[in-house]
Amino acid sequence: MLFAILRRDRPGNAELRARLQPEHQIYQEPFLPRIVYGGGLVVDGTDTSATADIRNVIGNVLIFEADARADAEAFHANDPYTQNDLFETVIIEQLWQRVPAPDIVSA
Repeated sequence: MLFAILRRDRPGNAELRARLQPEHQIYQEPFLPRIVYGGGLVVDGTDTSATADIRNVIGNVLIFEADARADAEAFHANDPYTQNDLFETVIIEQLWQRVPAPDIVSA
């Protein structure tokens, strides 16, 4: 199953996010095969090249493959960002992928 995980930072936490980013990246490494897509939500007008400033990130979105909702919730709960109260809003919902269409096996 796919789950969309949308997380918006608490206002004023740019420095906390920047400080925790290395720990967050290490945490995510073993889950990379299950992260279908992910990225940062940024302030409008932000340069999103590889050299973008982490302090312009205001949240993130992940499409996460899990066997059950509990797995997606545990992935979120154990993230250093979550454990350090970075997020103001968190939405975790099962996702029905429609676009692009998943591979269809013809009979």
